[in-house]
Amino acid sequence: MDKQEKDNKSPEGAAERWTRSNNQIFSQEALDKMRSPEKLDTVLPITTPLGWMGLVAVAVMVFAVVIWSVFGSFTVKADGMGLIMDVSGVAKISTVSGGTIDELFVRPGVKVKKGEIVAHLYQSQETTAARMAQYGPELAANSRDAVNRVHEFDSRRNQKEAAEYIHSPYDGTVSEVLVAAGSVVGGGVPIVNVRVENTSGDLRGVLYIPVDKGGKRVEKGQTIQLAPNGVDVSQSGSLLGIVRSVSEYPISPQAMQKELGNEQLAQWILQSQQSAVMEVNFDLVKDPGSQSGYLWTSSVGEHKPITPGSFCTGSIIIERRPPIEKVFYKLSQWLRNR
Repeated sequence: MDKQEKDNKSPEGAAERWTRSNNQIFSQEALDKMRSPEKLDTVLPITTPLGWMGLVAVAVMVFAVVIWSVFGSFTVKADGMGLIMDVSGVAKISTVSGGTIDELFVRPGVKVKKGEIVAHLYQSQETTAARMAQYGPELAANSRDAVNRVHEFDSRRNQKEAAEYIHSPYDGTVSEVLVAAGSVVGGGVPIVNVRVENTSGDLRGVLYIPVDKGGKRVEKGQTIQLAPNGVDVSQSGSLLGIVRSVSEYPISPQAMQKELGNEQLAQWILQSQQSAVMEVNFDLVKDPGSQSGYLWTSSVGEHKPITPGSFCTGSIIIERRPPIEKVFYKLSQWLRNR
């Protein structure tokens, strides 16, 4: 018994026990290969073919990112909102002389013809007499017959009240009525805005871009991507325009109202932008093959005809910058702040 315990404690006994235990786990063939010195010079495999494929894929992705960072670009855009209108624009119908608006015959959206009555103005007898007194001497200076015509005019018009009808000098559509019935107005006061009829059918537009959001960096000839009201740009793409002109200074609210022909719209745009705005005038790019007659960024989707007076938003690319330049800029900022 003592001899057996002594053998178990000896190195030879331990090796024998290890061999017996391994024989129960590994096959004899595997053990023989482990003992054989023939494959000691065999290269140890570091990775599998699948691993090599993954490594190549990562390398390609890194290479693509490097190429994109150098030759790709980030775009800086200036966004604004405005109106698509016809080339004739908006005209104002004004009073010739002062008086009280007795009646209005038009409302927004109504079409008017040249010479059509849009409002009825009445003047008191004293106002009419004062008006004739102003023009009487000038007319009399031309000829003696002019004096007689003035007296004839006085006899017809110098009544208790004299009525004056205000006529439209344009064919078009009323976009805004600026006064209400019963309003007292002076001479030369605009009372109606008319969007003048455009026989050519050409459209243009105006966009208002905040000064602090790139408005001052917009230049003539740049491309505008427009989203007319009611158009899903994800389905139909964007309508394309070309910048025709940019205001030199921020536009005033009064100038906006005059251009848009609508005081409420001008105020709403200013409130939405919360900043002084630059006025950008643009022309739409024609495309005879399109249903709308104008060019879109996508050839698919429903391109309905664009009508004057359509509200729109627009975006102009004002700068293209390589991504690596932005990385260096951020890195330099971080180093300076340390």
